[in-house]
Amino acid sequence: MDSFKEGNHHTVEFIHGVSLETMPGEVVEQAKICLLDLIGACLAGRHAKGAAILMSLAQEQFSGVQEATIIGAGRKTSRVSAALVNGFIVNALDIDDGHRLCKGHPGSVIFPAILAEAEKSEANGSAFLEALVIGYEVAIRAGMIMQEHYGYFHGSGAWGAVGAAAACARLLGLNYEQTWNTLGIAESYAPLAPVMRSVASPAMAPKDGVAWGAMAGISAALLAKRDYTGSPSLLGDPEHNADVFSLGRSWRIMHLYFKPFPCCRWAQPSVDAVLGLLRNSNIKSREISRIIIHTFAESAALSMEIPCDLESAEYNMRYPVAVAAVHGEFTPAYLDKAYYQDEAVRKIFELIEIRVDQDIQEQFPEKCQSRVEIHTQDGSVYDSGLIPARGDWDESPLSRGELETKFLRITEEIIEPEAARNLIELVRDFENRRTNDLIPYLA
Repeated sequence: MDSFKEGNHHTVEFIHGVSLETMPGEVVEQAKICLLDLIGACLAGRHAKGAAILMSLAQEQFSGVQEATIIGAGRKTSRVSAALVNGFIVNALDIDDGHRLCKGHPGSVIFPAILAEAEKSEANGSAFLEALVIGYEVAIRAGMIMQEHYGYFHGSGAWGAVGAAAACARLLGLNYEQTWNTLGIAESYAPLAPVMRSVASPAMAPKDGVAWGAMAGISAALLAKRDYTGSPSLLGDPEHNADVFSLGRSWRIMHLYFKPFPCCRWAQPSVDAVLGLLRNSNIKSREISRIIIHTFAESAALSMEIPCDLESAEYNMRYPVAVAAVHGEFTPAYLDKAYYQDEAVRKIFELIEIRVDQDIQEQFPEKCQSRVEIHTQDGSVYDSGLIPARGDWDESPLSRGELETKFLRITEEIIEPEAARNLIELVRDFENRRTNDLIPYLA
């Protein structure tokens, strides 16, 4: 494995050497935007059933020192347990950020691990943001390398764990050798989530492997600190690691997407297309006779069944589109079971047809697009044209203002408006604050 050394060496040097002072200002601001979006996802997802199950398991089987907060539970547990449970929470509503080329969610794996370690060490805001950027930069590259090396689609936890480990290595102040080992340990112990099987049959496991990836990442750093060793990570793979050598020069965190809707990214352009047609053509849902969605194969692989739980509602192609057609929106409220049996929604649900479009397919994953036709009972046909997923960095980005509005919208039932506005101000100035300033809002 000597050929793997150069890429891993460069990665370790980046983890040790980068700082807020050496980052472009836009990268620091992007890290704060990511932080706010992830906090919003945590607050909105904290009551998910899967989180409660994982918390009961952690209390029973992973007992240890009480050093890190479980979001929404008002209690502390070990760092490893907190990363596991909070990893489920932040990804629970599938409204967290993502990266197209990795086809997954880096932030939701990295953030819970950093939060646990930064709370324990009482890290300041600058150290937290540095770790967050390190996590994104390493995780995204690890994901791209892993997908190419193996030639199939790995869930976010598989490669996000490497980014989480890198971030925690920085927070723990690990030495060169320990940091090297951290990367290899994380990759070795990260989950291998069967993504395409899981989107067709959604469940609490694997949920893209996020929770277990967060736990594997922080565990890897804690093991390396004890001089546990690991084989060189795939970041050193000489056939696929060219982008590793751009660490510190090219900032992958700037190429994230942010999600306006709480459902799989692959369904989101269709939701936007339907909302646009209803708005611009003044169509009423009762007038619809047929909806045809032209999309890519991965999107068409999402569940087509009437939801029975949270996971099957958000990893669904028809349900969010049907809700959007009936209610003119798709917010976290519609992930509640009460809406699964809504007669108007079910009627539209049955009128939706999915077709794989080869032109759209050829542009995926670089572009996530759909085209929707709405047919009405009077014989009219309304065509959306090609619609990109809103929130993509290069085609239809969400502004900081729009993301702050999203934060206020998805947290309005959870925390008081004044507290939400205070959180926004806290994150805006986070480099001058401390991690533990966040905890009262999350606990």
